[in-house]
Amino acid sequence: MLLGPDIAVPTPPPPGATAPDDGDAWGERRLAILAELAEAGLEIALALKTRMVATAALEPDPESARACADLGRAFDRASRAVRMAIALRERLLKDAAPGAQAMRGAAHEARTERAGRVRRIVGRIAKGVWKDSPMCEALDKVVREQLFDPDISGELADRPIGALVAQICFDLGLPADWRALAEEAWAQAEITERPSGSPYAAWPDLPPEPAGPDDLDEDPDDDRDWDDPGGSDP
Repeated sequence: MLLGPDIAVPTPPPPGATAPDDGDAWGERRLAILAELAEAGLEIALALKTRMVATAALEPDPESARACADLGRAFDRASRAVRMAIALRERLLKDAAPGAQAMRGAAHEARTERAGRVRRIVGRIAKGVWKDSPMCEALDKVVREQLFDPDISGELADRPIGALVAQICFDLGLPADWRALAEEAWAQAEITERPSGSPYAAWPDLPPEPAGPDDLDEDPDDDRDWDDPGGSDP
């Protein structure tokens, strides 16, 4: 059983023909090995399935129940091996596609450039708060970790720069002056495009500013300026 016409085991070239590149030959051989492994795993899985059906039809007892459980675990391992072999083969085919390496390199370069841009914006915001104190360097380290952790920042290419800056500033407790930042080129582009998730998506309206220390100076229990209409004159 073959998974496709392009996975046949490579044959030696005819006499006088130019030998294929060693890398290409090994690539074809790897595809053939993975195809053989997938076929072998499929045959094992089907055989286990047949045994499971036959065992389940027996008179129920502890021995047959244990046998069914063992067969079920073996079937799971065999089917998982088949899926892994097929997935790996598809990945090798994708990687071997013309221009795939160049595309991956371009995507990596674009992600690195975008991460660097966000990092510089957050760095300017941090310096506006902390000047040149060691706190700026500590925050910059955290920003780098966030930008290169997809679990935190997600896919950089799919999110507006403003959304990334807003998320990081929120996580770090940095107050972002969006009206001042609106003068920068990246913000002007988002004001024009209005991408979803950007602080400038509803410009000139902006997201509400988080409460800062200056907003918490007033003592809520200070009632010196409160006139009690029911009070009496001293």
